Amino acid sequence: MSDTEQSIGRYTSGDLRERLHAALRAAGKEPAVLLPGDLGEADHFHTGGQAATAAVATALDIGLGTRVLDVGAGLGGPARFFASLGAVVTGVERDEELVQLARELNTASAKSGSVAMLVAPGQRTNLATGSFDTAVMLHVGMNLQNKAAVFAEVHRLLRPGGNFGIFDLMGTNALEYPMPWADSPAASYVEAASTYERYLRTCGFAIRQDVPGGTKMPAALPPTGQSTGDAGLEVPILLGADAHQRIRNVSAALKSGSLTARLLVALRP
Repeated sequence: MSDTEQSIGRYTSGDLRERLHAALRAAGKEPAVLLPGDLGEADHFHTGGQAATAAVATALDIGLGTRVLDVGAGLGGPARFFASLGAVVTGVERDEELVQLARELNTASAKSGSVAMLVAPGQRTNLATGSFDTAVMLHVGMNLQNKAAVFAEVHRLLRPGGNFGIFDLMGTNALEYPMPWADSPAASYVEAASTYERYLRTCGFAIRQDVPGGTKMPAALPPTGQSTGDAGLEVPILLGADAHQRIRNVSAALKSGSLTARLLVALRP
């Protein structure tokens, strides 16, 4: 198993579906029929939660008919949000357990007609060249050892004039672990914004926007004094039982400046 596979694999343990269904039922929700908002912040696995997803959609002008590629789509929360705006979304995710559950959630949310989830690595999707208007990558880069290969594939998949929005935590990999995306530095690939921009330019992109603080998106994080028990739907379900420890660590890194949530928007000429 590569370090990247180890990093991504920490999100799944074979019981993710059971944990999510238990959290939904505990909140009085029916897993087979979900209304907008039923999944709460469990559906948005990144700093700022759903508010950040909405801000990314606004920055990229995602709306009716926009063909969106979601790289590292996870459980498909942002993809379903973009679909609620009228977009047609294809999510690529290398973990089969995540994709299977995302498809179930799409059906339960009546979004299976506008969101397609595929098992594929971001650097090798086998999708048609120039078939998307917009691409997004939300808090995925910290798990990617070879970002340049993924960016090159996104460049291929975007039509000329298409935009690529990256909302990631950027900075240094010298952090206090565990973090939400990794148990140790060996499975973490945090890099500086300048490095992201270099990769993007090398692949042929032009940088349109670099916003420190991700357009000042609010952090959807629970109080750090809470216990490390079951996180329910208050935080992303992918974090597991030690969610609050991981959130404490990333909150401290954001406060110290070791990490910054940044929104990069790149243009495919």
